[in-house]
Amino acid sequence: MSEHPPAGWQVQARPPVMTRRFEFPDYAATRAFLDGLARLSETTGHYPDLNFAKTHVSVTLAARDTALGADEYAFADQVDALAGKG
Repeated sequence: MSEHPPAGWQVQARPPVMTRRFEFPDYAATRAFLDGLARLSETTGHYPDLNFAKTHVSVTLAARDTALGADEYAFADQVDALAGKG
């Protein structure tokens, strides 16, 4: 597991969260990403906050503990792979 946040994610210390915006060419690609993210969340138990429109999704992942750690970074890596960014 990674001990550092993946490239492209913005990290905030208080509250401990990290955020990344993903751009897509069209609504179909955005919808496919959201559907994949829903499946990933069900599998991992991570349920990030989402803000989305037709061609973008902003994902904000909060720490489960008092700080971001390997568990959150691994989830972010999986989100990146799902979006074709990893």
